[in-house]
Amino acid sequence: MLCLRLAESMLQGMFNALKVFHGAFCNALLPNHKPFLSGNYAEPARSSNAKGALRETDGTRFVTETNVIIGGGVAGATAALALSRAGRPVDLYERSSSASHKICGEFLSREVSANMRSLGVDPARLGARPINRVRLVHGNRSVDEPLPFPALALSRKVLDEALLEHARACGVNVIRGKAARRIEQLDDGSLEVSFGSDGSTKARTVFLATGKHDLRGVKRAATGPQRGYVALKMYYRFNKKKTEYLRWVTELIFLKECYLGLMLVEDDQVNFCFVISEARFAEAGGTWDGVLQQFSRESAYVAAYLAGAEPLLDRPIAISSIPYGFVHSPSDSDPLGLWRLGDQIAVIPSFTGDGMGIATCSAVLAAKMFLEGATSREFHHHFSGVVRRQMRVSKPLNGMLFRHTISQNAIIWLASLFPTSVRTIARLTRVPEKAMCGLD
Repeated sequence: MLCLRLAESMLQGMFNALKVFHGAFCNALLPNHKPFLSGNYAEPARSSNAKGALRETDGTRFVTETNVIIGGGVAGATAALALSRAGRPVDLYERSSSASHKICGEFLSREVSANMRSLGVDPARLGARPINRVRLVHGNRSVDEPLPFPALALSRKVLDEALLEHARACGVNVIRGKAARRIEQLDDGSLEVSFGSDGSTKARTVFLATGKHDLRGVKRAATGPQRGYVALKMYYRFNKKKTEYLRWVTELIFLKECYLGLMLVEDDQVNFCFVISEARFAEAGGTWDGVLQQFSRESAYVAAYLAGAEPLLDRPIAISSIPYGFVHSPSDSDPLGLWRLGDQIAVIPSFTGDGMGIATCSAVLAAKMFLEGATSREFHHHFSGVVRRQMRVSKPLNGMLFRHTISQNAIIWLASLFPTSVRTIARLTRVPEKAMCGLD
């Protein structure tokens, strides 16, 4: 009886939450906004120093007037292009020496795609696959609903490389194979970026876009309220029937203490990724094969996908201790010249598919505010306020997806009963369109 009352209470709470979501959805803005970069930047006064000049500080140390970006992923490359097209010199440091796969998201919403095109990189021309529906699966039940916006899917290996090559062609100084180790603020207010045995550089302005990887000296001040997860990804080649079943769809499969995502990327490769609790991962022996065996025993649906699937990587990509729900809290101790982008300012739960949205939005807004003379603290304060709104929806849902099978069943049941709730949640767990429009 107690279990039944608990289940009834949870379902009632979720029903009430979805009613709130539905009301918000009905009042949501129409998706007719312009790309972030469609407006004109306020052109600041040009420095009298030559492009990339060095300023002497104490007779022995020099500070570059070039803007330094650490990290050549979506956030870093986007910021580099935005600054470069405004005439600012940029040095971008990327730790990898060649194109590589990333564990992070490959779902490009309409806003992300539009801004990629405005920067000069068209995801569709790179082979991105279109998505217009989301399918939720738990046990033998599923819900298939249209997304409230068109989307694309493209591997980070292809997208990141295209952005870096375009940045180089646009005049950005792209330095590859140099991994930043530490950032330290010096007495004169400049920032010293250390590359270990590869030396260091000093700059007045550093944009930190290292994803979920922290650097010594500027580690994120607080962890996310939801930790204890491991994310893994593999690319597969499915047979024609299974491939066509995934055409136009992003699929979320709910399992015990886990959710699994599937979608097609370029060349009809299947992005097969999942987030799993560290406890369940340990139960599976802490191995990829062990987890897949557990999945196949638990779900005939997943087992059918894996049967005959051809892995396309030598080994899976993985990351642990993901600080879901992290939002940077600006403080007076923040270095004034350090601008946090992407996962360095906020880490959205993976099921939302908005990691790329946060990356591009934070990069463009940071560049715009920097060019208009704002400080990094002003940017952090503004952007943190924007993403906290979507965290209020995504964090509770993420917790429900991991904690209770009852919650997973209830989400499927309510989604089938109120189809618009799926589109509502998709909207409310993304960077608000109003905030995006405000970047023009």
